[in-house]
Amino acid sequence: MTRLGGRFSAIALALALCASHGAWADVTVTLRGGLGTVSGASAIGDAGGLDLRGERRLLGDEDALAPFRTGLLPWDMVREIRGETVGLGEFLEIGEDLWRARIRIERGDGQLAAPLLAKHWARFRDAEGPTAALVAEGSLRVALENGDIRAAAEPWLACLRHRADGIGTRFPGMRAAYDPDNGLLPALSPFMPASRRGDLVAACESARASGDAAEVARLIAHIARGGVEPPAAAGGDSEEAGRLRDTELRKLSPEVRALTLLDSIAGAADTRALDRAVQAFDRMFDEAPSYLSAWRLAAIGTSRARLARAETEG
Repeated sequence: MTRLGGRFSAIALALALCASHGAWADVTVTLRGGLGTVSGASAIGDAGGLDLRGERRLLGDEDALAPFRTGLLPWDMVREIRGETVGLGEFLEIGEDLWRARIRIERGDGQLAAPLLAKHWARFRDAEGPTAALVAEGSLRVALENGDIRAAAEPWLACLRHRADGIGTRFPGMRAAYDPDNGLLPALSPFMPASRRGDLVAACESARASGDAAEVARLIAHIARGGVEPPAAAGGDSEEAGRLRDTELRKLSPEVRALTLLDSIAGAADTRALDRAVQAFDRMFDEAPSYLSAWRLAAIGTSRARLARAETEG
């Protein structure tokens, strides 16, 4: 192949790759809500969102546009794209659905948002990026509004995955759907009444999750089922063993750390192990939020009741 022919082939290949990924040159994106516009030299779009390449030019309210200086643009925020788009019409339509769902939730009309979110859940349940985070958190909020434990579990676990990726809430003007400090969801307590615990266990065991989110689901189901940990779960007897245990616990994500400690309390093998487990929890959470303090007391009560039954039966 000649050098000239090779050059044309390379250009053709580059253009084909751009087309296959929805890329174009010199684009301007108009954001919803009258926030302004974001422009870039080129862009690529997929289910994760719209990625503007090159130096971004922002026109509008600087404070409102600050979140869009870097990272993917969520499709629900993209009102219009000026520039030659390639194969992104579907994402723009999805974005309009999700924008409608978001504003309905923000004004308290979760029931009207539900069918729009359900329409796109299968596509975004395993996806990454801020658009998928909106679908997950929106679905969680609707499920919580309905008091539906089974429907809340999987979106919540997806929210934990997005949280681990550094994506914050997509509803910053609303009350947090879950604890912003450790990711736990007060409504899904592993110590809820026995009549509802079966639904919680089933939801956690059937949910699709990975990483820390999968461990969270496992721990909640284990605690809710009344599982018992081996005696070493809360650490050894010595002060050194306690320090080692604390070091390992601090390496865990906040939500996994909290549930691991609660699991150790609820499943303590004897009163001595129970005391060690409670002390470990208190070292990690000297000012626990009210719901987590209530879970701590419930774990202690669960453990004491089980140990008392074992002593009576023995």
